[in-house]
Amino acid sequence: MNVQPTPSQSPIVVDMDGALVKTDMLVEGIAQALFQRPLALLAALPSMLKGRAAFKEAIAAIAYVDPRQVPVREELVTYLRAAREAGRPIYLYTAGDHSVAEAVAGRLQLFDGARGSRTGHNMKGPKKLAAIQADIGFHFTYAGDSHADLPVWRAASGIILSGAPGNVARKARLLPAPIEAEFPPEPAGIAAWVQALRLHQWSKNLLIFVPLILAHTYGDLRAILACLAGFLLLGLGASGTYILNDLSDITADRMHRTKRERPFAAGRLPVIQGLIVAPLLILGALAGGLALSPGFGGLLFLYFVLTLGYSFGLKRVAMLDVALLGALYTIRLMMGTVLAGGAVSPWLLVFASFFFFSLSLAKRHVELIKAAEMPPGSVIPGRGYLSSDWPLTLAIGTASCAAAILVLVLYLVNDAMPQGAYSASHYLWAAPVLVALWTLRVWLFAHRGDLHDDPVAFAIKDRVSLALGAILAVFFTLAVVA
Repeated sequence: MNVQPTPSQSPIVVDMDGALVKTDMLVEGIAQALFQRPLALLAALPSMLKGRAAFKEAIAAIAYVDPRQVPVREELVTYLRAAREAGRPIYLYTAGDHSVAEAVAGRLQLFDGARGSRTGHNMKGPKKLAAIQADIGFHFTYAGDSHADLPVWRAASGIILSGAPGNVARKARLLPAPIEAEFPPEPAGIAAWVQALRLHQWSKNLLIFVPLILAHTYGDLRAILACLAGFLLLGLGASGTYILNDLSDITADRMHRTKRERPFAAGRLPVIQGLIVAPLLILGALAGGLALSPGFGGLLFLYFVLTLGYSFGLKRVAMLDVALLGALYTIRLMMGTVLAGGAVSPWLLVFASFFFFSLSLAKRHVELIKAAEMPPGSVIPGRGYLSSDWPLTLAIGTASCAAAILVLVLYLVNDAMPQGAYSASHYLWAAPVLVALWTLRVWLFAHRGDLHDDPVAFAIKDRVSLALGAILAVFFTLAVVA
């Protein structure tokens, strides 16, 4: 932050989107309506014919973006509070909808007045300047962030740069008015996008290679390359769905003690960029999947349909949410089977269904355990569960775990061992023992509230999990070559 003291006691006029708050309230409203009230959003589109202000008013009427949760530029707020204590009037003037401006102003209890766009009057650029001069006068300091604020800065007595990108800041410095204060935007960069794309979650897609190993086609170069291509395409498409999921969950994430730091929730990445990038990733992956294999492309389409259904509301239906998450893991195995050219084992699919349903419940169980201090009967934000539901998730989750181990044993007895593909098949008996030990460890950590990651991501980081995986690999190798 670079602050240059000034003796001026002129009023400070503050822009909202991008300057005071780290997001665009209109775009957030559109995103919220898209995920929660898509039909209402379609019905609001004709209002664009009446002008931008009418469209903003229509979006504000169907989507409530909680002003208590949106991220603000704390350094600017601190500066404004100090200026107010020094006797300077503070006003909020924005091109956003007037009702939204009043809600944000009400949250901060900082402004002497707030004004936004109304039907027929989109208060942006020169129109905002005219409104400021008519209401406040010709001597004022203006805090803004975008090219649209340049006409206001030209007429202002002082300039506050708040979240302004470099090219805007350079143009503002060439204007006659002095720079009273500057609050640079937080650099987003590659790190924010890596976090938003959740590249670490690509580890889940390694399940595509499991059928390649179990079918003993790991010497087939074509099958290996097909699985590698499928892994990449699924990863790109899944990253697109993760972005959509974060956008649909943005309000709940902002109330979560750790998820509030996700790039879109924290305002480090613009919501509009997520709405553009996510469909491009999904459609690109789907096109590549169909070109790779029609069967794989069909499963990829099913994967995206279920994932989008989850993001668009099914995540708030208790039990169905975890059933969908478990199904997505099982679909990954089916994708690998198609790409490896093997047959689908019914026993393996049933095992995967129980196993991944249990792991998905473990993740949800952690949220319920951590919400135990909430009043009984409280609804978990963004979910369909009550804080008192943890005994149910514990019982069903551990029962599904036991069922998965039983089916794994039946798979070995009725499918894997009779194939004759293993020269020492008795070594395979290590599999149900090691899988049971690992899943019990996951549930132990989950019930203690110490499972901080998705169980699959947890396995990549946990030393004991890695050791169990290495032992399993040794026994599998012995079963093949001994």
